[in-house]
Amino acid sequence: MVNKIDTVFARKNGLKLMTHVVAGYPSINENIELIHAMAENGADLVEIQIPFSDPLADGPTIMRATQNALNNGITPDDCFKLAEQLNNIVNIPLLIMSYINIPFNMGIESFVTHCAGAGISGLIVPDIPYDEQDDDYFQIVREKGIHPIQVVSPDVQLDRLKKVVDVSSGFIYSTLKVGITGARQQVQNSGLLFLETIQKYTKLPIAAGFGISSPEHVKQLAGKADAAVVGSYIINLFEQQGLKAVSEFIKQCKTETINATDKISYS
Repeated sequence: MVNKIDTVFARKNGLKLMTHVVAGYPSINENIELIHAMAENGADLVEIQIPFSDPLADGPTIMRATQNALNNGITPDDCFKLAEQLNNIVNIPLLIMSYINIPFNMGIESFVTHCAGAGISGLIVPDIPYDEQDDDYFQIVREKGIHPIQVVSPDVQLDRLKKVVDVSSGFIYSTLKVGITGARQQVQNSGLLFLETIQKYTKLPIAAGFGISSPEHVKQLAGKADAAVVGSYIINLFEQQGLKAVSEFIKQCKTETINATDKISYS
């Protein structure tokens, strides 16, 4: 079976949009409404974060959302059930983002099996470096038809970057800055330059995130990446202005990039 991620990036229709939600925040039902609305208005992929008590890569918005979800009693099983429900509603790739403590405690094989059963297309575990992963990790994930998405940041050493992209599949997730997630006033030039560096060593699609908070930011990535990732800004917008505002934001982002040139090195 063809992975939905591959299908999305095979379409030569400009920059893709990947959005991010925290499972159970504000509630599972609101997750379903929000993801359905985003898919209907142009989101190409959605990343679902499993709440964890110590989200090392996340800024205040997502930290607050994850703590709220934990206070609501959200468990990994709830997240898998959410993804399973969504796969009956939307036809875009769903990815699970988790910190390593959760799959480690469940057992890697059990965790990945649950992801596969829920129809997950990609797995993002940012705090498990490629060279410290269990030897069977990539094999287990890929045998279930899931892409083990690797995350890289602008401070990575060149020799390490080459090794990471060599073991990657699906796409490369690049942060646009060093540090934690969170909406920003502008996209850092260093992040955009880093995307050019990644292109030299892989033909995999590149998704870029951390700090994207406007359609103009998304447009800046056209021709430099294959997807823009928006997380904290979506959460803030939903909290402050509701579902309609998020839908309009997604539409604006797609309008800005619908005719954008695909990344030059992508083939």
